[in-house]
Amino acid sequence: MRIPFTRWPDEFARRYREKGYWQDVPLTDILTRHADSDKTAVIEGERAFSYRQLNQAADNLVCNLRRQGIKPGETALVQLGNVPELYITFFALLKLGVAPVLALFSHQRTELNAYATQIAPTLVIADRQHTLFAGEAFLNTFVAEHRSVRVVLLRNDDGDHSLDAAMRQTAEDFTATPSPADDVAYFQLSGGTTGTPKLIPRTHNDYYYSVRRSNEICGFNEETRFLCAIPPRITTP
Repeated sequence: MRIPFTRWPDEFARRYREKGYWQDVPLTDILTRHADSDKTAVIEGERAFSYRQLNQAADNLVCNLRRQGIKPGETALVQLGNVPELYITFFALLKLGVAPVLALFSHQRTELNAYATQIAPTLVIADRQHTLFAGEAFLNTFVAEHRSVRVVLLRNDDGDHSLDAAMRQTAEDFTATPSPADDVAYFQLSGGTTGTPKLIPRTHNDYYYSVRRSNEICGFNEETRFLCAIPPRITTP
């Protein structure tokens, strides 16, 4: 199943490939090219994850989601704070071929319902530390109103919906199935200056180019340490 969206004109796509802007490589490459590295990838407080650990946790989550019936070409609504689990989840969904929208942690029921109405997610990943998900009332209502949702995983949950447990279960016979590089990788949020943020479909090709050029412009390299002090969901910082 492929997510419908308005594609670039063929002439534009041809030109972007000729100039090397589009390289037909999925965004998963950002992580998997360093999958055997024990260098630190993400730090949060006292916790640190190497690239190897980040990649393994993502693979574990992919296998868990597959066992629960989540398929390539589907969509997900994700609401996590600036924590390592956000990056693990994002790369896991890219590997699975599921296109997420990454809601800001400050978003409430109006925004979440608006996003779900637009993308009809089969998967919701959120955090018990968010007021909406601290109990069951909102979640039960949300799932009842958005019938597309089949699977819910929650950070800081000790029960059957534990995201943390899903990331710890060892992956078996793992094979990545990312969407084609010119298909939708995820839905980017607009700035929201005129109301509820709009959803912008971003492909692997166009967003990977943005990442590469941003790194070049900012002079990032393997020695760079980046303090992520803003929600990393709108575009490349």
